[in-house]
Amino acid sequence: MKFIYILFTIFTILVFAGCNDKSQEVEETILAKEHTTIEQSSYTIEDISSGVKYILKRQNGGFVVEGHEDKVIMFDMYATYCPPCKKEAPHLTDLQVRYSDKLLIIALNTFEDVSDLYIDDGFRYTYGAFYFISNSKHNNIIIKTILKDIQYKPSMQIPFKVILKDAKYQKLTDTYGNNQNNNFYLGAVKSSVIEKDLIKIFKQSQD
Repeated sequence: MKFIYILFTIFTILVFAGCNDKSQEVEETILAKEHTTIEQSSYTIEDISSGVKYILKRQNGGFVVEGHEDKVIMFDMYATYCPPCKKEAPHLTDLQVRYSDKLLIIALNTFEDVSDLYIDDGFRYTYGAFYFISNSKHNNIIIKTILKDIQYKPSMQIPFKVILKDAKYQKLTDTYGNNQNNNFYLGAVKSSVIEKDLIKIFKQSQD
């Protein structure tokens, strides 16, 4: 009952810019549910309904997907109750479809304990999230590793995204400031901003 109350509290303080997890204690409690507590050299994750599996391999302080090492990876940390996550889902699908030869979008469900079927029915098909969605027990340790990699200190808010190319975290448009070395998206970000950054990353990989 306490966990349900915490989720309800989080839901009631959602803002358009992002879904805040204001309590460090809440974040630590949820992340503590992760069964794997030691960073691994690889993680196997599976899409909630397609049966597609990816092997995420640690490399040079980041991640690559085995067999897709040449592709850009976008990790999207989200939850099904998060309004901005719902709103951006069809736009992420559009990006995945149009850049399928260059891009892998991997959504990592977090901050909630829901079934694959619930995500499939209540999120994927309801909001058009037709890209890889992981509900793996490894999600939280992968997220913790990502935050450690980019040295992100505050409590994470969702949606939260990073983009990697050749296992390196890429510089992204800072929509909340003017940090030229920013390497994450926090909260709601226009798909046009994401696409502009992606095109720049794709071009750099061709040069």
